[in-house]
Amino acid sequence: MGKRDHLAQVISLIFQPPFVAAGLYAVTSIYLSGEGSTLLFFLWGLLWVTLFPLLLVWFLARQGKVSDPDLPNRKERFLPYLTMAGFYGIAWIGYYLFRAPLPFLGITACYLGVILVGAFISLFWKISIHASGLAGPVVALCYYFSPRWALLLVLLIPLGWARLQLGKHNFAQISAGALMSGVLTWGILLGLSYFI
Repeated sequence: MGKRDHLAQVISLIFQPPFVAAGLYAVTSIYLSGEGSTLLFFLWGLLWVTLFPLLLVWFLARQGKVSDPDLPNRKERFLPYLTMAGFYGIAWIGYYLFRAPLPFLGITACYLGVILVGAFISLFWKISIHASGLAGPVVALCYYFSPRWALLLVLLIPLGWARLQLGKHNFAQISAGALMSGVLTWGILLGLSYFI
C-alpha cells in the first residue's frame, strides 16, 4: 500500500459517519450546556447514533454477513441501514420523552431521515454515506448555532479525494451523498421547527 492510499484510509477512518456524529453531539452539548442535562443527552446520542451502529457493522463483518465494515457493496447496505434507522428512532424517542432541547431532537431526526433515504437509494445505486455523514452535520451546525460552521464543508474535499483514491466511490456518488444529506437535513430541521 502506498502513502497516498494510507493517507486516504486515515482520512476515511477519521470521517466515519459515527465518529462525525459523536463530534456533532459533543458540540451540541457544549453549545447547550446551560440548558440542563446535556451531558446525559450527549451520552444518549453517543450510545444510539455512534456506538450501536459501529458495533452492528463490526458484528456483521465478523459473522461474514457483510464483506467489509465499510459496506462498500451497495447490496449489503439495506438491512444494516434499516437497523441503524431503528437505533436512531430509539434515540429520537428517548430525546422526545425526556424533553431534550430541540437541537438534539432535530439532529437525530436528520440522522434517521438521511439513513432511510440512503438505504432505499442503495437498492439501486451506491451513494456516499461518508459524504452524507459530513455534509448533514455541518448543515445542522449552521442551522442551529452559526453560519460560520459552513467553513467545515471544505473538509468534503479531502474526504472526497480519499474515497476516490480508495476506489470506494466516484465523483457523482460523493457529490450526491453530500447534496442529499445537506438538503434533507435543512428540510427536516426547518419542518421540525414548526411542529416541536
